[in-house]
Amino acid sequence: MILFYAYGSGLGHLNRILSYIRVREIELSSCIILTNSRHKGFLPQEIKMMYYPDSFFKNHELFFSTLIQSIEKYAVYEFVVDVFPCGFYGELSNLDRIKIKKTIVTRILKTSYFREHSSPRYDDLIILEKGIVLDYYRYSKALYLSINEGFIYSKEKLSLKKPFFFIIHSEPKEEVIQLYKLAQLYQKNDEHIYIQTFSEMITFDVEDVTLIFSERPIRSLLEGSTKIFTACGFNTFFATQDYRQKQHFLPFKRRFDDQFKRKKCNQL
Repeated sequence: MILFYAYGSGLGHLNRILSYIRVREIELSSCIILTNSRHKGFLPQEIKMMYYPDSFFKNHELFFSTLIQSIEKYAVYEFVVDVFPCGFYGELSNLDRIKIKKTIVTRILKTSYFREHSSPRYDDLIILEKGIVLDYYRYSKALYLSINEGFIYSKEKLSLKKPFFFIIHSEPKEEVIQLYKLAQLYQKNDEHIYIQTFSEMITFDVEDVTLIFSERPIRSLLEGSTKIFTACGFNTFFATQDYRQKQHFLPFKRRFDDQFKRKKCNQL
């Protein structure tokens, strides 16, 4: 079996892991996903899901003992990590003690992360984007992989007001407002603005805006919009890659994820 560790509350990590599985032609029934995502039910039933709350991942001893037990129980021969190299909370700091193949899906991170955490040794580094500094990792082999399929989109049908712009951003409200102000600068033909967000705390008391509360990117809005406005986070970057020609990025500051470097290195 292959055990995937996908830490993240939304669908982004699960989407990317599913795409990785399909691109590498891995049998679904041979996959286990360890996650904190509440969207675990969206993946194919053939994949075994191991769900735990955030508190589990913060408890390093419990996390690591469970990881070892799972490897033994399910005869795991490869561990694939889709989170920071030492984990979100440092929970992977003892990973060198595990003697199976270890693979990590890398992302652009600020150097401050590596000042706090040193990378365990990985057999394979999967590189999906430009701007990864390999010097911060301990690894045997780097593999460049293109992942552009398998994402889970919503097929929700909407009665759309055309022409329209599409803003997709989870939270916080202040960043959604900044994206809205950016979209306003491009309005020339009274475009309606659809905003897909995860936070129901957000309200807009203006006629040209429709708020949609949904976790999954809505395909009809992605395809039908004349312009798309997003942040430049790792998950959004991949979920919207088929729409680059009409996409406008506004990077925001994060603790470890470097959205500004992602925008610069990928010429967005």
